[in-house]
Amino acid sequence: MSYERLKSLKINFILEQLDLTTEQETFVWRAFDQYEIDMRKKYYKKMKGIRHNTFKKIDELTEAEASEVIDSINYFKSQKEVLYKKFNDTLETKLTAKQVLRIHIAEEKFHRKMVHGSRNKKNIP
Repeated sequence: MSYERLKSLKINFILEQLDLTTEQETFVWRAFDQYEIDMRKKYYKKMKGIRHNTFKKIDELTEAEASEVIDSINYFKSQKEVLYKKFNDTLETKLTAKQVLRIHIAEEKFHRKMVHGSRNKKNIP
């Protein structure tokens, strides 16, 4: 499944779980879209680079290099937290706290549904 298709399924699933106006739905869609764009630029691509460049050659790394990689991972994970906070702050500009919380609950349900679905396809308990 393509990234765009998965993103669309996720946002549609979340919006179905909520009782929002058309204007609010458009706002949430744009907020999610911007959050995903930021995450791809500032987290996913950076972590992919780390995985690609270091995880396969871990035995060749010196302790100092390994320490630098750990520092990079910690930094990018902290950036991920900053982006998530920014996303929450954006949502709270036009939605109530309960609506934002419902979005997060729906997002968790979507993730569980996707993991459960992939387990069933692979026959994993």
